[in-house]
Amino acid sequence: MQFAWPTVEQVTYRVMRLRRLIAIAVTLPTLVLLAVTISDPTVLSAAHATYAALGIAGLVIAHAVLFPNVTLETVALSLSATTLVIAMPIIKAVSHWAPEPHQTALFILLMGFALAATGVVMAFFQIILGALVYSGPLLNKPLKTSMTVPCSPRVARQQFSLRPDTRRGRILTSVADDNGFFDVAFAAAGVPDDDGDVTEELIKVDAKVMHECEERHDVMMVLRNGSVTVTSQKFVPHEEGCEVQVSDLPGDFTYGMHALFWLTDQQADNLTETHDMLTGQEARANSLSHNVSLLSVAGTVLSPRAPETKRVD
Repeated sequence: MQFAWPTVEQVTYRVMRLRRLIAIAVTLPTLVLLAVTISDPTVLSAAHATYAALGIAGLVIAHAVLFPNVTLETVALSLSATTLVIAMPIIKAVSHWAPEPHQTALFILLMGFALAATGVVMAFFQIILGALVYSGPLLNKPLKTSMTVPCSPRVARQQFSLRPDTRRGRILTSVADDNGFFDVAFAAAGVPDDDGDVTEELIKVDAKVMHECEERHDVMMVLRNGSVTVTSQKFVPHEEGCEVQVSDLPGDFTYGMHALFWLTDQQADNLTETHDMLTGQEARANSLSHNVSLLSVAGTVLSPRAPETKRVD
């Protein structure tokens, strides 16, 4: 899936859904800039720190809205932009080493190098964050969320529950075998390749319904790596329709993956996808949008490739 500009409704939804990510990505640089200002106001004045914090906040919000599925890149952008702001007084001091008529030109040249270095630092931060998130001990802790939908509990159970021999949105399931297991295929947007093209990927798991009644639906999913995830859904009557309560117990989540899931409010985003499909609203879920990142866009712009022409001899 190629990059697509968000609609006004999607912008509002992404800011709301990624509110925790935005808050963390704005708070961290603000605290760093505040510490630098307090420790040495000559390096970074309070006014400049305020402008820098507001600029970083705007940059983070814009990145989260335009690239909602690259969470680690959003945090890396925040950290690298903070590094650039702290380095600017040093860059200005170095530019004063040149003769006075050439100081402005040297400052512009150094800022150009600094912006390029910021991209490298951003990629480095993203690698470090990825290692921290996906490594380390596992945490067996349930993930819980809920959402109210304008329909009866029976309709909600049919739309939200994972059952054999069904097709709903991006999910396709097979007929259950003699042991109750059935195949589940999730269509997900892939990552850009060397030519900038993004193709859909299929994520396949084995599933089995462990318990099913009018008020509850429990499913066990076995991933290809052997880990097991158990999902329990409850459908409680509500004055506005039905409250869908979801509890997931993943078998392969590290501490960092739990934090990442919480930052992006991923469970609620998954429910939003089905909610919008059920109510006929415009698709807003981040899981349905592209996986294009700022670094991939920058790479395409800075190093474009001519389209390959395929010929048959």
